[in-house]
Amino acid sequence: MMRGIMAAHYQNARRLARALRVQRGLTQEQLAERAGLDYKYYQLFECERTRAPSLRLIEALASVFGLKPWVFLCDDAALVRKMTGIGADALAVKHKPGRPVKRGKASSGKRKSGGRGR
Repeated sequence: MMRGIMAAHYQNARRLARALRVQRGLTQEQLAERAGLDYKYYQLFECERTRAPSLRLIEALASVFGLKPWVFLCDDAALVRKMTGIGADALAVKHKPGRPVKRGKASSGKRKSGGRGR
């Protein structure tokens, strides 16, 4: 049971870091540099492709944004909004993090043969 609770906190930390970064107009690379973090590590953290964040990461992010580290682990949306100005709607997942969804022609469901005659 404890695992589920902690996982939710980590998702909140990731989403809050992204929302604050976007709010401040920073790229992932700029934020990582200011926080003294490896760019790729931060990128993987934000895209939910790392395990639990280290205390060093949480402290570095808090320092960049002028917050206390506990804010990144807080699950009280009203308190997070009060401390950061970021509302619960900005922390909601609108799509799965990672590569962008391809947009284009609607698929007819048929698969191309790839040049093989059958």
